[in-house]
Amino acid sequence: MAVRITRILPVALLLLAGCVTDSVETSTGRSLPPEPRKVQPPPATAPINAMAMLKDQRPVDTNGNGFPNRLNVAVYLFSRPYPSPRHARGSLVFHYYPVGSVDPVIGASQPPLATWTFGPDVLAATAIENIIGPGYELTLDISAIGLSEIDATGADLVVEFLSEDGQGPVRNSTVQRVPFVVY
Repeated sequence: MAVRITRILPVALLLLAGCVTDSVETSTGRSLPPEPRKVQPPPATAPINAMAMLKDQRPVDTNGNGFPNRLNVAVYLFSRPYPSPRHARGSLVFHYYPVGSVDPVIGASQPPLATWTFGPDVLAATAIENIIGPGYELTLDISAIGLSEIDATGADLVVEFLSEDGQGPVRNSTVQRVPFVVY
């Protein structure tokens, strides 16, 4: 029996030694993506010409009056064609419009229900740097603009960036719906 094992063992070792992995693939059979590369950050002189906004799913009622008053948002400013966001001097203006009254191309057909303006000093204080890149984290609170509630079941949120150097406003290309429901 010991003789048989000593004969089989070298053959098994030779077979195992011949196994080599030539490529690494995902479970779908596709190759793995290339290694991440460093991208050149946009220069500070490049104009802001695009933005992205992230928001909470819905506002929360922080004052207990039954109306959701506070919504957290994050805004990222871009100088296309550079892929990374950057900080810039200027103001961010947020508007709650009646649902369905804003067309991303034409604009608003009705006046806003609420408006917040955050100037350069506030933006400097709320600047963040996270996995997405440089941006701003802000809170839209209707009580901060003198309202306790809005007579609507929801609103369309639009944001625009007004550059300090007088370049035209840059608007977010999407309209985001904000439901005014308390769960």
